[in-house]
Amino acid sequence: MASPPFIHLNLRRNPFGEFDAEERTQLANVELGPALEHLRSRPQSHTPALQIIGHKGYGKTTHLLSIATHFPDAAYVHIPEGASIAIPAVGEPLLIDEAQRLTLWQRLWLFRSRRTLILGTHRDFTQHLKWAGRSVLTLDAARHTTPERIEKILNDRIKSVRRSLDSIPVVTSATAEKLFAMYGNDLRSMQHHLYDVFQNLGSVQDV
Repeated sequence: MASPPFIHLNLRRNPFGEFDAEERTQLANVELGPALEHLRSRPQSHTPALQIIGHKGYGKTTHLLSIATHFPDAAYVHIPEGASIAIPAVGEPLLIDEAQRLTLWQRLWLFRSRRTLILGTHRDFTQHLKWAGRSVLTLDAARHTTPERIEKILNDRIKSVRRSLDSIPVVTSATAEKLFAMYGNDLRSMQHHLYDVFQNLGSVQDV
């Protein structure tokens, strides 16, 4: 009888495959203090908006999912590339992933609404949001990306699929620094790189 995949690494599966939203939220390593303070305030009666800006793979979705856990009534929507979708009519705050894909009419309607908005976006909407009378806080999704943080994020993913307390592979600080030099702030590309490494890893060892 064949052994379960990755049992030789003391893992349940490849730690750098796709994780669902709940798993990604549990593994999130983001600083949310200023964002939550801004969202819960309404200076001069202006409805707040939060932007999390960054390229694909920089952690926008992780930020959004983490913020959503602090608001039980939040609504989350992801806009796929090339698609136009309906915006949830209820939910506070409203979190929109890939907000740069909103149609012009959706932007005009939402930005002028009284709903608190949290946008994951490649595009900076600061002026548009301020013109709509909102108080705006903008965060760079990759603002805290360092080799040390990368090392923690990658090893946390490995630990999350651990089978037992026996040894597991470890991403070293030297590898984290090398990945940072190769990919910059693109965490997703680092994970794709390590997916192939772990597919071919023959035994428990430092990576």
